[in-house]
Amino acid sequence: MPLTRKPRIAIMGEFSSGKSTLCNVLMGAKPLLEKVTATQLPPVWLSYGPDDAYTMGLDGHAYDLDLAELEQVSLETTEHIRIFMKSDILRYTDLIDMPGISDPSMSSEVWERMAHLADAVLWCTHATQAWRQSESGVCSTFPQEMRQNSLLLVTRFDKIVGEIDRAKVLKRVKQETDGLFADVYPVSLLQAMRAGEDEAKWLESGVDAFSKALFDIIHRIVDEGHAEKGDEGKPMIRPDPADEAEVGQSLIAQTFERLTEVRNTPVVKVLPRRVASGERLLRTERPTGETGPTQVSFSDQIMGGSDAPPLARLKGL
Repeated sequence: MPLTRKPRIAIMGEFSSGKSTLCNVLMGAKPLLEKVTATQLPPVWLSYGPDDAYTMGLDGHAYDLDLAELEQVSLETTEHIRIFMKSDILRYTDLIDMPGISDPSMSSEVWERMAHLADAVLWCTHATQAWRQSESGVCSTFPQEMRQNSLLLVTRFDKIVGEIDRAKVLKRVKQETDGLFADVYPVSLLQAMRAGEDEAKWLESGVDAFSKALFDIIHRIVDEGHAEKGDEGKPMIRPDPADEAEVGQSLIAQTFERLTEVRNTPVVKVLPRRVASGERLLRTERPTGETGPTQVSFSDQIMGGSDAPPLARLKGL
């Protein structure tokens, strides 16, 4: 049974690896994130909805939070911060912005106790010192179902000058992370942030390719998921309706909307079969709720096929 809640994707990596910038790119650079991505905060769980926030204490109780007092949240007593806001990416998935795994001033327990909630991870590693032993040690503890839905981003890839050096770094990282991630993407997140409406710069940043992979992973998590306890029988989760006054403006939103349109378009299945001369159209079925999209079969080799029907006519049947 498909997932009945939104996927939860954790943003992780070492200190100063580009996690905050990635969060800004995904969220459309919301001003609030300048406070949210402060280094001395517990995990920040971001969800779609009207502006609201609370902290979840280690005592299991929720406490109202004034975001103006975000810096006063205690690491010693707080499991995570939950913030609701309207952002393009949050229509599709929840994000959990984790503290850096190598922050010497913060115990690993701060992020470890939240890791089990994530369905996938977007891991950031700095291109000039990509994939350290400490990163490998953490990622190797992730369960297999999480690994197959996680992506590794080699950030600040533009800092590596020269195609040969770039290829070497990417080859090494892919070899050393084999089996830990679904795929590896070199990106320049600052370039993506500065792209604005310039699609060429957006494509050059590598974030467009990454965002398409992220779209596929979000839907795979949903399609291959299962109902939460108590949610048996509920329908599969769908993206929140877009509030056009507040979302739908970012390039990542436009990418997701195009991919959603493609995903929701019924596919006409063409089934080639060798047939006798003159047999052009073999079978058509009018689609029903049980049979799904139309199936069209026609010859892949028609002797004397000068009278073969145009493909457009086949599609129209």
